Amino acid sequence: MPATFITLPLRELSASNERNSMLALINPAGLPALRMAGTIFLVIFLLGGLYIFRNRHRFFDKDPDIPEDIPAVRKIRFEEVMMVWGALTIVIIAILIRLWTQ
Repeated sequence: MPATFITLPLRELSASNERNSMLALINPAGLPALRMAGTIFLVIFLLGGLYIFRNRHRFFDKDPDIPEDIPAVRKIRFEEVMMVWGALTIVIIAILIRLWTQ
C-alpha cells in the first residue's frame, strides 16, 4: 500500500515573527509595570557586575588550596564570568529596548 502524504500550506516563520507575536500578547495595561521592573532589574544586574569587577581580586586571585593555580587560568576564569555577564546584559538591554519602543 503506497504511503500518502498530506501537504499543508506552510506559513513563513521566522524568529522576528515569533517575537512580535509574543510581544503582541502582552496586555498593554501591564507594559508600564514591565518596563519599570525590567529597568530596575537591569540596574541591579549592572550593579552586580560592578561589584564582581571591583572585587575580582578577592574572587579570582591565587587560591592557596590549589597548587597549580597559574595566572593564565585565573585570567580565563575571570574572562568567562565577564563574557557571560556581558552577553546577558546585552540580551536584557535588547528586551528593554523592545519593551520601551512598543
